[in-house]
Amino acid sequence: MKVRDIMTKDLTAVEKDMPVRELIFILNNAEMPNVPVVDEEGRLTGIISEKDLIRAALPGYFEMLHSTSFIPDMNQLSRKLSQIADQPIEKFVRTPVMSVTEDDDDLQAADLIIRKGVKNVPVVDGDGRLVGRVRRIDLLRHFL
Repeated sequence: MKVRDIMTKDLTAVEKDMPVRELIFILNNAEMPNVPVVDEEGRLTGIISEKDLIRAALPGYFEMLHSTSFIPDMNQLSRKLSQIADQPIEKFVRTPVMSVTEDDDDLQAADLIIRKGVKNVPVVDGDGRLVGRVRRIDLLRHFL
């Protein structure tokens, strides 16, 4: 089966000049852990997640979590997020981004999601424009 047959046709995406504050609002309201970043023509250029924003605010945070002596300072996170809130997300976007095309086989999307441990994979058309995403739940529903 092709990716087009199992994907979610969700085109929620942002552009690189969006401020961090607006991205947090979108991630919260869309209930998405990450969102694709597209150019003016809708071509996929990157991806940004909640985890990327935490990393931007507190570099080294995830590495320190493995230490038993680390106690997170939520005030520090709050201060740092306030400092970057009006900055464009462009500084924090991950590239290159893995994606699948709508003509790829469902197993290719499943392999990426499972092997890379991601929650979803953007789907693009032949011109690299965002047309949807394949989520883990899409795979579970499909393979059941």
